[in-house]
Amino acid sequence: MGSLDQQKCGGYNAQFLQELSDEHECPVCKMALREPVLTLCGHRLCFSCSEEMKRRNNGVLFCPLDKTILNSGEIFPDKFTERIILQLNIKCDNFLKSCQWTGELKAINNHLTSCEYQEVKCLNEQCSTALLRKELSDHMEKHCIYRLVTCQYCKLKINFCDNQSHEEKCKWVPLCCINQCDMKVLRKEMSAHITDSCANTIVPCQYLKIGCTFKCLCSRYDDSK
Repeated sequence: MGSLDQQKCGGYNAQFLQELSDEHECPVCKMALREPVLTLCGHRLCFSCSEEMKRRNNGVLFCPLDKTILNSGEIFPDKFTERIILQLNIKCDNFLKSCQWTGELKAINNHLTSCEYQEVKCLNEQCSTALLRKELSDHMEKHCIYRLVTCQYCKLKINFCDNQSHEEKCKWVPLCCINQCDMKVLRKEMSAHITDSCANTIVPCQYLKIGCTFKCLCSRYDDSK
């Protein structure tokens, strides 16, 4: 059935604990009367069903049971019957999913806002996953690819699905020196390391400006001093 407000046409398609009596069933949609109206000839039908009948018959409404033609002054809202129907006991819409709730029809909306067996959408806007409410917390914490995680290096909050691409650019990730000097250096410091301190960097002779073309590893150059 869903929320009492979701269905715009027809009666209440609920799982009643007791068999619905004929006087509470709409002869048009065969469901529990929703906003029932009473005809001058003594029969009841859903207000929405009466409107649909008029639409299909060029504005003419006739009783679905005895075919009496009715004008607008010959049908009346039946608030008494409406109150009785809303007080009938039903099962939760999710009883086939193991929800054990039962209560009055008028209480179903309130129950569904917290029913653990109601299907809900992931709270992360980008995620289209639908699941039972009782599974939502575990999904959000462990399985949603759009859940927030913390980069272990820079501590920035990022979506789980972006973690790998983030680490490929994160300036705080320690990397092996590209000159294979056996040191690990933060990505953001790699350039300075290569230029200033890497033992495997090729450096020119200190007398390059006066014509010496000799080059060697930085470590060897330092050892030759």
